[in-house]
Amino acid sequence: MKISKQNSGRIIASLIFLTPIIVLLSSSAMFYSGYTPEGTVNKGTLLSEPIQLSDLKLKVESGPLVDEYPGKWSIVQFVSGDCEEKCWDTLYSSRQINIRLAKNSDRVVRYLINIDKNNLSEESIIKIEEEYPLLNTGKINSDLVPSSISNKLKDSPYILFDPLGNGILIYDSTLPSGELLQDIKKVLQNSKIG
Repeated sequence: MKISKQNSGRIIASLIFLTPIIVLLSSSAMFYSGYTPEGTVNKGTLLSEPIQLSDLKLKVESGPLVDEYPGKWSIVQFVSGDCEEKCWDTLYSSRQINIRLAKNSDRVVRYLINIDKNNLSEESIIKIEEEYPLLNTGKINSDLVPSSISNKLKDSPYILFDPLGNGILIYDSTLPSGELLQDIKKVLQNSKIG
Protein backbone atom coordinates (compact mmCIF):
# COMPACT_ATOMS: atom_id res chain seq x y z
CA MET A 1 0.00 0.00 0.00
CA LYS A 2 1.48 3.26 -1.15
CA ILE A 3 0.77 6.46 0.80
CA SER A 4 0.47 9.56 -1.32
CA LYS A 5 2.54 12.62 -0.55
CA GLN A 6 -0.56 14.52 0.52
CA ASN A 7 -1.65 11.77 2.93
CA SER A 8 1.84 11.45 4.45
CA GLY A 9 1.82 15.21 5.09
CA ARG A 10 -1.52 14.88 6.89
CA ILE A 11 -0.21 12.00 9.01
CA ILE A 12 2.87 13.99 10.03
CA ALA A 13 0.74 17.06 10.81
CA SER A 14 -1.62 14.91 12.89
CA LEU A 15 1.29 13.44 14.87
CA ILE A 16 2.72 16.90 15.53
CA PHE A 17 -0.69 18.14 16.65
CA LEU A 18 -1.45 15.11 18.85
CA THR A 19 1.94 14.86 20.59
CA PRO A 20 1.34 17.65 23.16
CA ILE A 21 -2.16 16.34 23.84
CA ILE A 22 -0.85 12.81 24.46
CA VAL A 23 1.91 14.15 26.76
CA LEU A 24 -0.61 16.24 28.70
CA LEU A 25 -3.05 13.34 29.10
CA SER A 26 -0.36 10.86 30.18
CA SER A 27 1.24 13.27 32.70
CA SER A 28 -2.19 14.09 34.15
CA ALA A 29 -2.97 10.37 34.47
CA MET A 30 0.34 9.76 36.29
CA PHE A 31 -0.23 12.73 38.61
CA TYR A 32 -3.77 11.71 39.59
CA SER A 33 -2.76 8.07 40.02
CA GLY A 34 -0.28 9.19 42.71
CA TYR A 35 2.96 8.60 40.79
CA THR A 36 5.86 10.81 41.86
CA PRO A 37 9.46 10.65 40.61
CA GLU A 38 12.00 9.10 42.98
CA GLY A 39 14.77 11.70 42.90
CA THR A 40 14.85 15.43 43.53
CA VAL A 41 17.48 18.01 42.74
CA ASN A 42 17.23 19.86 46.06
CA LYS A 43 19.48 18.74 48.92
CA GLY A 44 17.17 19.78 51.74
CA THR A 45 13.87 18.10 52.46
CA LEU A 46 11.05 19.79 50.58
CA LEU A 47 8.16 20.41 52.93
CA SER A 48 4.93 18.98 51.54
CA GLU A 49 3.05 21.74 53.35
CA PRO A 50 5.15 24.93 53.65
CA ILE A 51 5.58 26.42 57.12
CA GLN A 52 3.88 29.81 57.06
CA LEU A 53 5.90 32.56 58.68
CA SER A 54 2.74 33.98 60.23
CA ASP A 55 2.10 30.63 62.01
CA LEU A 56 5.42 30.83 63.88
CA LYS A 57 4.50 33.98 65.85
CA LEU A 58 8.10 35.17 65.61
CA LYS A 59 9.33 37.99 67.80
CA VAL A 60 12.40 39.59 66.27
CA GLU A 61 14.09 42.91 66.90
CA SER A 62 15.59 43.52 63.46
CA GLY A 63 15.77 42.31 59.90
CA PRO A 64 13.17 41.52 57.27
CA LEU A 65 11.27 38.95 59.36
CA VAL A 66 9.86 41.80 61.44
CA ASP A 67 7.22 41.91 58.71
CA GLU A 68 5.08 38.95 57.69
CA TYR A 69 6.55 38.96 54.19
CA PRO A 70 10.29 39.52 54.48
CA GLY A 71 11.06 40.17 50.83
CA LYS A 72 14.36 38.24 51.03
CA TRP A 73 15.35 34.60 51.19
CA SER A 74 15.93 33.76 54.85
CA ILE A 75 18.02 31.03 56.47
CA VAL A 76 16.37 30.57 59.86
CA GLN A 77 18.23 28.49 62.43
CA PHE A 78 16.40 27.31 65.55
CA VAL A 79 18.00 26.68 68.93
CA SER A 80 16.57 25.42 72.20
CA GLY A 81 18.76 26.46 75.13
CA ASP A 82 22.27 27.86 74.83
CA CYS A 83 24.25 27.67 71.60
CA GLU A 84 26.40 24.53 71.89
CA GLU A 85 28.99 23.11 69.47
CA LYS A 86 26.47 21.99 66.83
CA CYS A 87 24.78 25.40 66.97
CA TRP A 88 28.11 27.21 66.48
CA ASP A 89 29.01 24.91 63.59
CA THR A 90 25.77 25.66 61.76
CA LEU A 91 26.08 29.39 62.47
CA TYR A 92 29.57 29.33 60.99
CA SER A 93 28.36 27.33 57.98
CA SER A 94 25.47 29.67 57.26
CA ARG A 95 27.82 32.68 57.49
CA GLN A 96 30.24 31.03 55.04
CA ILE A 97 27.35 30.27 52.69
CA ASN A 98 26.36 33.93 52.80
CA ILE A 99 29.95 34.97 52.01
CA ARG A 100 30.23 32.46 49.14
CA LEU A 101 27.08 33.86 47.53
CA ALA A 102 29.18 36.95 46.69
CA LYS A 103 27.05 39.41 44.66
CA ASN A 104 23.85 37.61 45.71
CA SER A 105 24.64 37.74 49.44
CA ASP A 106 22.38 40.77 49.92
CA ARG A 107 19.41 38.65 48.75
CA VAL A 108 19.76 36.30 51.76
CA VAL A 109 19.44 37.08 55.48
CA ARG A 110 20.19 34.83 58.44
CA TYR A 111 18.36 34.36 61.73
CA LEU A 112 18.97 32.54 65.00
CA ILE A 113 15.60 31.92 66.66
CA ASN A 114 15.30 30.74 70.26
CA ILE A 115 12.50 28.29 70.96
CA ASP A 116 10.36 29.45 73.92
CA LYS A 117 12.79 31.81 75.68
CA ASN A 118 16.19 33.29 75.17
CA ASN A 119 18.48 30.84 76.96
CA LEU A 120 21.65 32.11 75.35
CA SER A 121 24.42 32.65 77.88
CA GLU A 122 26.12 36.03 78.20
CA GLU A 123 29.22 34.56 76.53
CA SER A 124 27.14 33.35 73.58
CA ILE A 125 25.47 36.74 73.16
CA ILE A 126 28.87 38.49 73.17
CA LYS A 127 30.30 35.96 70.69
CA ILE A 128 27.32 36.44 68.35
CA GLU A 129 27.65 40.23 68.50
CA GLU A 130 31.41 40.06 67.79
CA GLU A 131 31.62 37.24 65.24
CA TYR A 132 28.18 37.38 63.61
CA PRO A 133 27.18 41.07 63.45
CA LEU A 134 24.81 40.52 60.50
CA LEU A 135 22.93 37.69 62.25
CA ASN A 136 19.41 38.64 63.31
CA THR A 137 17.99 37.05 66.47
CA GLY A 138 14.53 36.41 67.82
CA LYS A 139 12.33 33.92 69.62
CA ILE A 140 9.14 31.92 69.25
CA ASN A 141 6.72 30.51 71.78
CA SER A 142 6.35 26.80 70.95
CA ASP A 143 2.92 26.76 72.64
CA LEU A 144 1.59 29.10 69.92
CA VAL A 145 3.07 27.01 67.10
CA PRO A 146 1.13 23.98 65.79
CA SER A 147 2.71 20.74 67.07
CA SER A 148 3.44 19.46 63.55
CA ILE A 149 5.59 22.55 62.96
CA SER A 150 7.06 22.66 66.48
CA ASN A 151 8.41 19.11 66.17
CA LYS A 152 10.14 19.98 62.90
CA LEU A 153 11.79 23.01 64.48
CA LYS A 154 13.36 20.95 67.27
CA ASP A 155 14.79 18.42 64.80
CA SER A 156 16.39 20.88 62.40
CA PRO A 157 19.04 23.54 62.68
CA TYR A 158 17.58 25.59 59.83
CA ILE A 159 14.73 26.18 57.42
CA LEU A 160 14.91 28.12 54.16
CA PHE A 161 12.09 30.68 53.86
CA ASP A 162 11.17 32.24 50.54
CA PRO A 163 10.59 36.01 50.15
CA LEU A 164 6.83 35.55 50.69
CA GLY A 165 7.30 34.01 54.13
CA ASN A 166 6.95 30.31 53.28
CA GLY A 167 9.34 27.79 54.84
CA ILE A 168 9.97 25.48 51.91
CA LEU A 169 13.12 23.46 52.63
CA ILE A 170 14.26 22.00 55.94
CA TYR A 171 17.86 20.94 56.65
CA ASP A 172 19.19 18.70 59.39
CA SER A 173 22.58 18.95 61.07
CA THR A 174 24.08 16.02 59.15
CA LEU A 175 23.82 17.80 55.80
CA PRO A 176 27.09 19.46 54.69
CA SER A 177 26.84 23.23 54.25
CA GLY A 178 27.78 22.92 50.58
CA GLU A 179 24.46 21.20 49.97
CA LEU A 180 22.53 24.19 51.35
CA LEU A 181 24.70 26.51 49.27
CA GLN A 182 23.78 24.58 46.10
CA ASP A 183 20.07 24.84 46.91
CA ILE A 184 20.28 28.57 47.63
CA LYS A 185 22.18 29.23 44.41
CA LYS A 186 19.46 27.38 42.48
CA VAL A 187 16.58 29.27 44.07
CA LEU A 188 18.32 32.63 43.64
CA GLN A 189 19.05 31.85 40.00
CA ASN A 190 15.44 30.88 39.30
CA SER A 191 13.69 33.39 41.57
CA LYS A 192 12.46 36.72 40.27
CA ILE A 193 11.59 37.88 43.78
CA GLY A 194 13.81 38.53 46.76
